Amino acid sequence: MNNTESVAHDGEIPIYDAVKSMTWNEVEQTVRKNAAARNFPLTDEHMSVIRALIEHYQRDCRNDDCLAAHEHMRFLEEAYDAKGGGKYLYRLFDAVPGTRGVLTPIHELAGLPMLRLEKDEGFGTAF
Repeated sequence: MNNTESVAHDGEIPIYDAVKSMTWNEVEQTVRKNAAARNFPLTDEHMSVIRALIEHYQRDCRNDDCLAAHEHMRFLEEAYDAKGGGKYLYRLFDAVPGTRGVLTPIHELAGLPMLRLEKDEGFGTAF
């Protein structure tokens, strides 16, 4: 990390800093290389979703508040609602070997830092 990158309060690099200067060619090369290394058959549908998410990060995530995963998942679900929303996205990305969900595989394929995958500590076993 160079001195010009900002760091969130808990040591995380804000997602905007990771994507602000990325070009689509760089992203595509990284995604294709990482998909090949995982022996994952990448389609134009995958690339479209990855591109939409990175453009969302570049446009809407200029502060530390964009570290929480649920906001980005909601964005993707709305953006791909006509194709089935979350069900469509899980069908595409939950099959990436070694990952689960939608955002984690996208971040790993694109070489992006991980987001906070929030969990609710309020739920648990009642005795």
